[in-house]
Amino acid sequence: MMRAELRLLEREAVAGDVADLETAECECFADPWPGRFFWAEMNAPARFCRIVVDPAGRLAGYLFCAWHYLDLHVLKIATLPAFRRQGLARRLMALAEEHVRECCGETVTLEVRQSNAGAKSLYSSLGYQEKGLRRKYYADGEDAVVMTKVPQGRDMIGVDHETVG
Repeated sequence: MMRAELRLLEREAVAGDVADLETAECECFADPWPGRFFWAEMNAPARFCRIVVDPAGRLAGYLFCAWHYLDLHVLKIATLPAFRRQGLARRLMALAEEHVRECCGETVTLEVRQSNAGAKSLYSSLGYQEKGLRRKYYADGEDAVVMTKVPQGRDMIGVDHETVG
């Protein structure tokens, strides 16, 4: 039996979403961000903060990113348990990649727990490559794998080194 198409609305995160984000964090992560972190990210410059809600307005997932020069750095991505295995994480990552193309950025970078095989597999399937390790990155001391992608349709900006004198 085929699953019905997931009809969700994507929009910018706003201050009124903080309570739902804080609740979702506790549902999704062992080391959740407090609400004030989400509020701070929404109000900081050079940020890309999106949420996805179902037709009833319930939070389904979210993506918080920060620009670092020409790299869009994924700070937080989550899909709530009721919406997992329906392509929402792929959809959120596609939003990040589309934003990079629209803003003439170069790359998308993220950290993922070394033990999170499912997430690493997802990111690899999307074309992200492991670029390094951040030792003891998480509060519990676990290392993070750094993964990066140049979004499709986006050539690296810069000088053609073969023609430079």
